[in-house]
Amino acid sequence: MIRREVRFADGVPQWLLISQVEHARLSGELAGRCITRFGGSRNSLTDVRHELLQAITHHDDGWREWEIQPRLDSEWGRPLSFLELPLDESLEIWSRSIESALEIGELAAWVVAGHFSALLATVGHHATEAHARSWLRDLATRRSEWFTNWYSRNKLLHTAELAGEALKWLQLFDILSLWPCSQYPVKGEQGSDCPHPFLNVENWTLVREIRPEFQLADGKPCRILFKPWPFDEPQILLKAAASLVPVRHYTSSPELMAARNPLTAEWVLTSASG
Repeated sequence: MIRREVRFADGVPQWLLISQVEHARLSGELAGRCITRFGGSRNSLTDVRHELLQAITHHDDGWREWEIQPRLDSEWGRPLSFLELPLDESLEIWSRSIESALEIGELAAWVVAGHFSALLATVGHHATEAHARSWLRDLATRRSEWFTNWYSRNKLLHTAELAGEALKWLQLFDILSLWPCSQYPVKGEQGSDCPHPFLNVENWTLVREIRPEFQLADGKPCRILFKPWPFDEPQILLKAAASLVPVRHYTSSPELMAARNPLTAEWVLTSASG
């Protein structure tokens, strides 16, 4: 779950909550808007378009069960964010996501598993723990089997290059959805600091940077500038289903869920050079 504190005109602090499943859906929506325009140097991603988009859209499906009854922080009585879960709980959720992706296909499973392997290996301090190393070893074996099976069905098309390109798409569009959901203001939000831009350090030119427009217009969605602009449309209104809950100490998941008020979070995506 994505959680951050927000304030509107009344100044009352609230938590903005966005489901990981919803965040992943936005990732798939954005990828689907431009996947036909880009492909690998030898093989077009359009040949595996359906499976890749399904993988991106559903890469966080392992969160679905957890988010029905989100666990609370014992000290603050607030819903835990995806960054606050202990290692064992994260690995369990990621494993469920990978098994769900395997139902889509072996490329989908290979891509989703690669995404979570990279997260574990590069983010935080858990990668050195024995449980994490064991999980990564087992997953590497399974990924090798999935790739071998997928490759054997079409050796001309199902190349390591194409699989690597597909993984990059998931990693990029995961970030391009996560950044607005976790950092960028929603309409009517007051007093939020100007969020940091996302700068793509990969040698890959699909999207190099996203950043908020310097001036936020009152009563209008935050405008997020893309450089370069990868979509056909001149701008996109991105919408996410979200919830607001008053900031207080909750004693149970049912109490928290009963206090939610639905909100549609909106951002306008547009070209930095437009």
